[in-house]
Amino acid sequence: MAKKIKYILLILPLIALTMHGDIKFSKVGTTSAQFLKIGVGRATGMGEAFGAIANDASATYFNPAGLAQLTKKEAFISHIDWISDLNHDYVSLALPLSQIGVLGFSVSALTMGKIHRLTIDDPGTLIREDDSTGLYYNAMDMAFTISYARQITDKLAFGFSGKAITSTIWNLSASGAALDLGLLYHTGFKSLRIGAAVTNFGSSMAYTGLAVEFQDTSYQIKPRARYVTTANPLPTTFRFGIAYDLIDMPDNTLTFALDVLHPNDINETVNFGFEYIFRKIFFLRSGYILNTDLKYSEAMKYQTGLSAGAGFMTDLTPGVTLRIDYCYRDMGFLKASHRLGAIVGF
Repeated sequence: MAKKIKYILLILPLIALTMHGDIKFSKVGTTSAQFLKIGVGRATGMGEAFGAIANDASATYFNPAGLAQLTKKEAFISHIDWISDLNHDYVSLALPLSQIGVLGFSVSALTMGKIHRLTIDDPGTLIREDDSTGLYYNAMDMAFTISYARQITDKLAFGFSGKAITSTIWNLSASGAALDLGLLYHTGFKSLRIGAAVTNFGSSMAYTGLAVEFQDTSYQIKPRARYVTTANPLPTTFRFGIAYDLIDMPDNTLTFALDVLHPNDINETVNFGFEYIFRKIFFLRSGYILNTDLKYSEAMKYQTGLSAGAGFMTDLTPGVTLRIDYCYRDMGFLKASHRLGAIVGF
């Protein structure tokens, strides 16, 4: 068993090493399925520092190993008023299976409603041709995830997720598959926990569809042809986190959490946050996402990344609990993002 644990502990750092690649140029905007990086749940009110906590059904997003901590079924739903008129929704279900482990399911979607289709303007004329066609089209990204987690020892939990991803815009579509791997370790030193996860490690995505198909008029028979779109990798992220209860009393708990994130398309961030729990009824949260590019942070006047949240829990019926969470995230020039979430334990 000890050898198996050592092998598992080697998996995540080795995968993280494959994400460094060529550091001579910026990789901003080089990955697909960016909606996979939108955090969910109560963690968004504490700077998304959740890798070493992950103790509810939203663990399917942050660290699948955290599902192993659940002893009762949980259903989670989240709605985020994202940038402009974009909306992000996330639903997950966690099912403890006695001694077998914990099974999780989740669906996430980024939607933007109907988009007005215009004609193309000819820059060589003085007349504007970009008029309305009276037609609309849709764009949507979705991910479907199945997760599994289990306690390997009394202190160490392991979890993984398989993920199918689709993206559509007008008559173009792309699809991909990804794997999440996670570990969660209760050190035994007071309340100190350590978590690590690699998320969205998988295939690249390229768009295909009618919009890239055409007739090649250079031949008399005018054969059907298509443009080949560039395939872009998924936004793979390595997350390492710690969590510690600064106050651990029956009626009062104050938890500090810190995550270090290494994405494959942007520079690293340091996420940290606090969560205060009063009698397991009222919750207050705050956090910050620090971009390690200090020039960027200074340009944003350090406001981008500020977050806060609150929540409350109540008993619906004996054995059934409901927790409602609200989170706020300062998006700088893109203004604020408001997030609502609910989780039912039964």
